[in-house]
Amino acid sequence: MHFAIRNLLLPLLGALVIGTAACGGSGDAPTETNRVVLTPLPDGVLLPTVISSDLAVGENRFLIGLQNQDTGALELNADLEFAFYLLNDGGEGTLKFERDPEPLTIMRTYTHTHDDGLVETHEAGEVGAYRTTADFDVAGLWGVEVTGTTADGQTLEPLRPAFSVNEEPFGFAIGDPAPLSEQLLLSDVDDITEIDTSENPIPEQHNMTVADAVTSGKPSVIAIATPAFCQSQICGPTKAFFDDLYNEHNDVANFVHVEPFQVQSVRDGECESLFDCRTPIIDEWRLRSEPWVFIVDADGNIAAKFDGLVAYDELDEALGTVLG
Repeated sequence: MHFAIRNLLLPLLGALVIGTAACGGSGDAPTETNRVVLTPLPDGVLLPTVISSDLAVGENRFLIGLQNQDTGALELNADLEFAFYLLNDGGEGTLKFERDPEPLTIMRTYTHTHDDGLVETHEAGEVGAYRTTADFDVAGLWGVEVTGTTADGQTLEPLRPAFSVNEEPFGFAIGDPAPLSEQLLLSDVDDITEIDTSENPIPEQHNMTVADAVTSGKPSVIAIATPAFCQSQICGPTKAFFDDLYNEHNDVANFVHVEPFQVQSVRDGECESLFDCRTPIIDEWRLRSEPWVFIVDADGNIAAKFDGLVAYDELDEALGTVLG
């Protein structure tokens, strides 16, 4: 299994295409008539990047990042429109549907452990993306044309990053039974910092295995995140939103936090890469990125899943749907 940690500051770009579309007849989707591949891209272009890592036929949570090519900074709070195209073997696109995404902005953080054992969290600047849902009806190569204006009024050139949609997700799909993972608990270690790199770990999130949680007959929220070792620096905020959700709903749902890597082995420098020190939950849940948050219903089935950037309102709404 290949495990890739996503770094939102240096996103990998898909094939970028700029073109114009001609309108078809009544009831027909427009088809592309002029396609220009920009190689290299002109200076100053804002580059849209598909962040979502596991797209498949059906409804998906879909994230786009917008990066300034000159500075590397992410462009936040733009007013964007997405147009989704199915691409054929020749690279021509047929418009399938359009979406108006919402901007999603959070403050990145990282957790640092001092030599004396003191754990501190530091801010690392804002990071953001644009979120929507995308319902793909067929597997294959797709493109999303991103247009709109930035917060300061700059008009975007209509670039179209390409991405693959699989017949089935690499990981588990909505409705699948949650894996019955058995992770280390608070009772298995001398100190909670051995299994939780949060600045303020919550012991109650380490009293129940994932397996016990998802077979308990109650909804569960599973966070797989590492505030200290997360390369994208969004695991800390994700874990903080997870903690806020715990504080609000721990009386009606189980909350389980699992570190994706063996904490002490990483701290001791025993891992040539983080992947070398992954915990079993990475393979059991078929994860290729971090952080992830899963909402599991009372029957033990995955009801919602969130990859990478996520906001509290998304988690709260998804849990509310499960709670009824």
